Amino acid sequence: MSPEGSAHFYKLEEDITCSVCLQELTDPVSITCGHTFCRGCITQYWDTPGLFCHRCPECRKICPKNQLIPVYRLQNMVTKVQLAVKEEQARQIPPSALQLVFSDSDGRLQLDESVLQRCFLDSELSEYPLSLICVIGERRRGKSTLLNYILRALHCLEICQPASLGQEDEPLTGFEWKSGADGVTKGIWIWSKPFILEKDGEKLAAFVLDTEGSLDIEGDRETCLKLSALSMLLSSYLIFNVNSSVKTTELDYLEMYLHVSELTGASLSLQYLQHLDLLVRDWQDPDRCGREAGRDYLQHESQTLRKGSEYRLLLETLRSPSVSGFLLPHPGKRFLRSSEGSLADMDEDFRDHLTRYILDLVAGIWLHQKTDICGERITCGHLGRALKEFVIMLQRRQYSFTTPMQMFHSLENRKHLSTILKKFQDFLDQQLPANASPFKVLGVRTSRMRARVSEQVAFLLDTYEVILEGDNAAEKEMLMDEMKSLLTEKQESFCTEYSKRFTKCAVGIGCAVGGGVLSLAGGIVGAAVAGTVLAVEAAALLGSTTAAVVGGAVGGSVTLGAIGTGVGAGVGGVIGHVEKKKDAKAERSTNAETSTEDAQHLMDEKD
Repeated sequence: MSPEGSAHFYKLEEDITCSVCLQELTDPVSITCGHTFCRGCITQYWDTPGLFCHRCPECRKICPKNQLIPVYRLQNMVTKVQLAVKEEQARQIPPSALQLVFSDSDGRLQLDESVLQRCFLDSELSEYPLSLICVIGERRRGKSTLLNYILRALHCLEICQPASLGQEDEPLTGFEWKSGADGVTKGIWIWSKPFILEKDGEKLAAFVLDTEGSLDIEGDRETCLKLSALSMLLSSYLIFNVNSSVKTTELDYLEMYLHVSELTGASLSLQYLQHLDLLVRDWQDPDRCGREAGRDYLQHESQTLRKGSEYRLLLETLRSPSVSGFLLPHPGKRFLRSSEGSLADMDEDFRDHLTRYILDLVAGIWLHQKTDICGERITCGHLGRALKEFVIMLQRRQYSFTTPMQMFHSLENRKHLSTILKKFQDFLDQQLPANASPFKVLGVRTSRMRARVSEQVAFLLDTYEVILEGDNAAEKEMLMDEMKSLLTEKQESFCTEYSKRFTKCAVGIGCAVGGGVLSLAGGIVGAAVAGTVLAVEAAALLGSTTAAVVGGAVGGSVTLGAIGTGVGAGVGGVIGHVEKKKDAKAERSTNAETSTEDAQHLMDEKD
């Protein structure tokens, strides 16, 4: 934002500030002099003891206390300005590495929602397609150093300059890095500012992620599974960083990661692995490095894996055209001892290969846009919401799962829960449409409606129990309790609303018929005839309950219109009261039954 635009923007923020509390307006109301305040602020101000008249805090004009006019458009403007101010302030903060996902003391993954909002759900970014570069691998193997040079190259592209790794003696900054045996990052870190690239009038948001803990051989296996699944699901270009050669342990982990990501990606409708780059650091033969040497190395590894059967997914992946390899020589002792990490500290052959590797990567970034399971491009907002959904699922787990299938079953069971809740809401909407006529409402007593809804709840609980996947009894019990609680909450809310609407319709029809039939029929005899026809029609179409209501109303109408209104309303009110008592009794005595047709429908959906 330009300086002039920024000044006008903050002036607007001042205009939506309450002069009493000096904060942004909350529930703004306008008084008769035209000034606007928070409703609570002006009310409390005028209620101050010793205040003899109600004056405006700004112009001191006397205003009626009971004439507070809501200003809804201003409230909407306040909300938008607050969001825009936060985004503008975030843009003014220098970019840095932010921890997006971390593991708490109990080993459960946590998501920093403020970082999620800033990076993916920001109003300016949420609709952009994206490309996401992520590195996984064993700690202290140069992942952060690699990503920092990728940041430099992407920055050049963003400002429409040829990509480069910076000046020879320029100190390395960005993701935190240092020499030594201890790791720095824990979890998944993201560069706070995506690089907005433009090509042929189209924009692309390029993100860079650093992951620590996905290949922590000495760490918690479950955390490794979770972090690896997240890294693969998020990335559109995944770099698997290994040292010297691919060892058996790394092959085991990679096979497991591929299995996890394949299953979870299907559950979240995300392409789980779009491009995998096997980057081998400190390659022992400095004369055979680069992209072609990496391709030869992959072919060699594929032939080795073909002799066994335990690496099915990895073998299929290595044969895929979406997988590539690159061999990097050792950077040199001077670089390892340096605290600057500059290009000048690198051995020349390492610097040349690293430059070629990164420039090729960023040059093809438009080819590696994030897609869903159908190959369609997705947006920043789409990916952010999927990430939030996945982490929330992991946070809700009160048990441990250490295999890919357990994670998959957890995701599938969570999807089934959402499906069942939607089925129940559809059922409730069918029972009481928003435009249902009073006669339709009165056609089903509240006690009968509660029984009908209770039957549906019982059926859905039985169905959910049948379609739950996996063999984790603790998980199934927890999910059944959660489902029962959610269905019961929806049931009580619906039945309460239905009871209120039933009573309102009973009273309304009593008033309408009792007061209106006389004038419409043109006399007491005409009213009686018309009322009798109406009562008979109601009895035939809707049953005895409605007939009783209408009959009560007609009884009032043949006396006189005005008296009939009261009698009809009274009868309607009594009917409503009786139905409430029946409803309460039915609630205690109703036993649930199963609907075979609906159960089969849900089972078919699952298949």
